[in-house]
Amino acid sequence: MLFGCGANTKEMGVPIVVSPKLSVCMVLLAVVSNRVLNAAEREQHNFTELAPDGTSCWQKEEFEVLGECSPCDSIQSKWWPACRPTGYIEKVNCLKSNKNDFKSCHSAVREESLFWRFEAVMVGLTVFFMLVVVKRQRLLDRKASERVWKQIQSSE
Repeated sequence: MLFGCGANTKEMGVPIVVSPKLSVCMVLLAVVSNRVLNAAEREQHNFTELAPDGTSCWQKEEFEVLGECSPCDSIQSKWWPACRPTGYIEKVNCLKSNKNDFKSCHSAVREESLFWRFEAVMVGLTVFFMLVVVKRQRLLDRKASERVWKQIQSSE
């Protein structure tokens, strides 16, 4: 067996071994992939709760950014609708109405961090699956050699 224990199935006459360790790794892969995809989806959609009149001023008129994109603190994250989508806000001034407002934004530092985390996970998965393929190939090669030796011995 591949890792010492597991369930056997047959495909084209070759036993396929499903290891509990491999199953755990596949579940972890699914969880990590789901978290990465959900994070990417949340970042992709710029949800903003609307002001009581239906829209924020920066959604319907031109605005200038007064403060750069910065993380929300714990109180802002709970109570300010602009903080909820990304956890970052920037202060804007709507030019026509001359009203100051807060707008959800994406932090370049956080985006870069998410990108490199994703890259690290992908490199790790690549190495892991490469090792699984090498191990499986060696197992299949060994079984093929055993069959050849058995055929040679039976023909003598």
